[in-house]
Amino acid sequence: MNSSVKQAQADAAKTEDISAGLAISVVKNALYKVIRAHDVTEEYGDKILVQGGTFNNDAVLRAFERETGVMVTRPEIAGLMGAFGAALLAQKESTKENHTSLLSPHALKTFTYDTRRAICNKCENRCPLTINMFNDGKKYISGNRCEKGANLNVSFDELPNLYLYKYQKLHNYQNLPKKDYQGTIGLPLVMNMYENIPFWVPFFSALKLRTIFSDRSSKKLYEKGQDTIPSDTICYPAKLAHGHIESLYEKKPDIIFYPNIPYNILEKVHADNHYNCPVVAHYPEVVEANMTHLDLDNFLQPYLTMNDKKRFVDEVHTMLKPYFNVSKHTMKMAFDQGMESYQAFRKEVQEEGERALAYAKAHNLNTLVLAGRPYHIDPEINHGIPKLIRSLNVVVISEDAINHLHDEKDVDVLNQWTYHTRLYDSARVVAGLNARVNMVQLVSFGCGLDAITSDEVKLILEKEGKLYTQIKIDEISNLGAVNIRLRSLLSTMNEEAKDHGRT
Repeated sequence: MNSSVKQAQADAAKTEDISAGLAISVVKNALYKVIRAHDVTEEYGDKILVQGGTFNNDAVLRAFERETGVMVTRPEIAGLMGAFGAALLAQKESTKENHTSLLSPHALKTFTYDTRRAICNKCENRCPLTINMFNDGKKYISGNRCEKGANLNVSFDELPNLYLYKYQKLHNYQNLPKKDYQGTIGLPLVMNMYENIPFWVPFFSALKLRTIFSDRSSKKLYEKGQDTIPSDTICYPAKLAHGHIESLYEKKPDIIFYPNIPYNILEKVHADNHYNCPVVAHYPEVVEANMTHLDLDNFLQPYLTMNDKKRFVDEVHTMLKPYFNVSKHTMKMAFDQGMESYQAFRKEVQEEGERALAYAKAHNLNTLVLAGRPYHIDPEINHGIPKLIRSLNVVVISEDAINHLHDEKDVDVLNQWTYHTRLYDSARVVAGLNARVNMVQLVSFGCGLDAITSDEVKLILEKEGKLYTQIKIDEISNLGAVNIRLRSLLSTMNEEAKDHGRT
């Protein structure tokens, strides 16, 4: 919404029109993207009662009435109905042994608190914290994305977390310190490069080229390239690419290498095709067209395929020939080393995924498959959600760590994207596991293709009685709502696990 508002302001839209548009979009998103209603009257009747603080906004209420065309009732306590529901659940669960922990009337009369802001420096997330200090000396810290910010003296280091595992493993691909390199080549840590780093580093190392990575993603890095982003509505991972290119130019490598790769490495034969998404495949073209303030003579963005060795070698040899002395024979051997490294990385991730499932089962822990794309392991893109999940004592698995355990052929969509194939396969794996395992899909704002994947993943999960949860992420890093949704999901999973235990 923030990006859309900026675009509307740039198009000189009036404030009242933007405000009305926001109210209408809230209603349409709820009806057609969250509830997924087809015919409101047929599915929900001609009398609807609404609840939630959002409906205290008269414009939202009126937009709902106009969109549905039915009689809508808003209770005076609309904004408090969730709180009443929580109180009723607490009353239902309470027993004499488990009595209320609410303050006494006397304690309430003398209750005071103070609030201050702070920045946590205990990890790379640098979370903005809100510290509430109470008159009994206790504190409550919010805004943290992991246990460190809350000053919890609990270690979750043993809990498997595939997002942290993969991110750290990718940064372990380093050059040999004493090798005699003939030049340097800069690789931006963006988009599908997260998928292909295990190939590129050994490949270029075999050609005696030292690889240099761009700086790790951050808000500051994003702002460095913000002026050259051509569209506010493109996904945040794509926006970050501009800052990464700026970062690489500052490091002065001999060349900067960011290839266009329309096709991903072919993984499963049942898929209709194995495309990269258009933004992932062709964003180097956008970089070259918009970052004209830089000297782009050493920016190389060839069109490559990794599924045809001869064609790949011919293209890369032609590309590098003006800069470095590399024979085709050496390049063929380098290609083999790169593919061997890539396949080894994929196998290690899958083995870690299987170990994580076994660990969760052995310790009777909840498991969430945080499904997204390779670049979602970037902490700046996922905003620390994997760490937040781990702090809830939950095992975190990525979709590419378990997708090999199933071959989902019966999908109701044209299945021609490699990353989507992984999503469907991993959703089927989750659907077949016990109540302590569920899936959360990460979706970037502005990703049109995920409008297709989310429907299909939801269908696969719900066929087997699993809950579907989607989290949309962009450059805004406030995780308050995410925390609530994750805790709600885990609470439901715990209840279902109890029910299965009784039966």
